Amino acid sequence: MVAKVSAGGGGSCKGLADYLEKETKGEWFNQRQAGIEARPVVDHLDANRRNLGQEEAKFYQLVLSPSDKELAHIGSDEAKLQAYTRAMMEQYAQNFNKGITSQDLVWYAKIEDRRHYSHQDRFVQTGEMAPGQAKGGRNTHVHVLVSRTEDLDRFKAGRQRGEITRKHPLKLSPVTNHRHTEGGAVKGGFDRVQFKGAAEQVFDQQFGYRRAITETFAYANTLAHGSEYERQKMRRAAHELAARQAKPAQVQQPGLDASVESLKTSLAVAPSGEPPRPAVTPALKPQQSETDRPAPIENPAKGATHLSPAQQELIRRLLAEQEEPRRQTLKRSGPKLT
Repeated sequence: MVAKVSAGGGGSCKGLADYLEKETKGEWFNQRQAGIEARPVVDHLDANRRNLGQEEAKFYQLVLSPSDKELAHIGSDEAKLQAYTRAMMEQYAQNFNKGITSQDLVWYAKIEDRRHYSHQDRFVQTGEMAPGQAKGGRNTHVHVLVSRTEDLDRFKAGRQRGEITRKHPLKLSPVTNHRHTEGGAVKGGFDRVQFKGAAEQVFDQQFGYRRAITETFAYANTLAHGSEYERQKMRRAAHELAARQAKPAQVQQPGLDASVESLKTSLAVAPSGEPPRPAVTPALKPQQSETDRPAPIENPAKGATHLSPAQQELIRRLLAEQEEPRRQTLKRSGPKLT
């Protein structure tokens, strides 16, 4: 699962909304409705802005792109993708750490089934494919347009009821460099690394998907930004766990599955070598009818930060086994391992 946050648009969203009509007309959805036409989408997003400078972004685009395996797992079911998108917009709201939910956002999404090669693709640059040529395989993905400003109608109603004491509505930027800040002009911020990790955790728990370590954002992030030692440790852990899972007798060990999931989280490496991000909080259920409402999503952090003694021992033993060859090499060469 790839969750992409793009730079914002400084004017009307009409051009982008018109472009996203290229496959099917209408069929937009949001937290409460589906089957929405493009015109009300543009009108609502363009009207929901206040206290924004001329050069400031007025809206942002998110793209949720399941892998071929993930799409096969859910049968490319659009109803499931809509439910997943609603759950992810709950995570989006919570990631700002401002005490808001998806009900405080103005957003609209659309599902597309096709992708095409562009000049940025390697196959186009090498001459193997032509720009505009359709990509093969399953390519279903979701585009989300979300307002920079919180829902103004909801903000005004909250002010009138005395539930909101803020004088101005919130500005919500997912491309800010602030993360988890508590002081200064900007409070909260947005952690894009955590949001990308949440994208796969929510999918796994909502649809019962068993994700290999090599499919995780933590694995890709470590290989891209970790030190050489961290990359080697991640590769060894992935190889060792894959070997253990391939043995039925060991797969059935009590607590192994939970420990594998915990290890995925514990091995995550931030781009700057910072400690792993805290696991995401559970997504709230979308406001839908009882018949359409998806099952509640369990806390993605469950089992990740509060391990049982048996799980902690299993992970400690696994990492100790991986460290032993390095420890013996350093011992023979003189310096002690710190």
